[in-house]
Amino acid sequence: MEILAPAMDREFEDWAILVDPPPVPEWTFFMEWLSSGRHGTLEYLERTASRRRSLSDGYPGYRSLIFGLLPYDPRAFSPAPAQGQLEIARYAVGEDYHVRFEKAFGRVLSEISHLFPAGEKALIKPDHGSILEKSYAQMAGLGRIGKNTLLIHPGLGSWFTIGSLLLKTPLLEKISPLSGRDPCGTCSRCLEACPTNAFDAPHLLDARRCLSYLTVERPGEGDATLRKSLGDRWLFGCDLCQEVCPHNAEHPSRNSGDDISRFLSGDDPSESDIRAFRAAHGALSRVSVRRLLERVAEACRFRKEANAPEHGEKGPSPI
Repeated sequence: MEILAPAMDREFEDWAILVDPPPVPEWTFFMEWLSSGRHGTLEYLERTASRRRSLSDGYPGYRSLIFGLLPYDPRAFSPAPAQGQLEIARYAVGEDYHVRFEKAFGRVLSEISHLFPAGEKALIKPDHGSILEKSYAQMAGLGRIGKNTLLIHPGLGSWFTIGSLLLKTPLLEKISPLSGRDPCGTCSRCLEACPTNAFDAPHLLDARRCLSYLTVERPGEGDATLRKSLGDRWLFGCDLCQEVCPHNAEHPSRNSGDDISRFLSGDDPSESDIRAFRAAHGALSRVSVRRLLERVAEACRFRKEANAPEHGEKGPSPI
């Protein structure tokens, strides 16, 4: 479709199309991962496991799977936080990426929908469908899955989110040329940088020990010990395994205007401060204001404990 390519080029940094794709090779590995319990409390993954085997299993009648990559908001690449500040993962900066995908694919559909048969019902799935997105995106040539389980694109590294558009109409397949070379080689910086040792092996993440899971998925108080590993830095999510990846040495430059910070003062911010911070970063809507208040209080407690004098030592002089 001649209209589709320019429409997709305007909206996405890179994109690809799979038509009637076969079952993903990683599905067996995914099922073993679930059986091991490494998904923690993410029960929805178990409920939808069989649907994730292939596009036809998850969405009968749909034949075209269009992927788009959206780089993180350039404002996410701020300098390091100041002493005492809390930070959020870069993907959460600015407008919620789910909304960004809805808008971007919506604009694409507005240009091409008149070319489809009557009754075509497109589905936009910005990271919330029963699809193993990274596996299919790899199949489509948009990158290769690295040791940290993230898709590594040859030009974007892993600083992007993946969304998909599903159509019943079969389109012409578009697969990006991709080197068969492993993007990681002997590098293991991501595995070594994880403060909670969440990787049991390359490509094998135990979500129950991942700071992103521990700070976003509403864990119980029993997980506080793990969150204490840099839990006084990360309010929501974690980027450490991405920060050290050589493929992420390059990143978008920051915008000069409309500046928003991904950092929140850890020095007793007010509820109104937290509400304003949450409103500025759409992905934070995944957690309640109450939950953010609890996380800030917890991080402050961690910081105080870390700065407390050891038993038998004198504390700082009050004079």
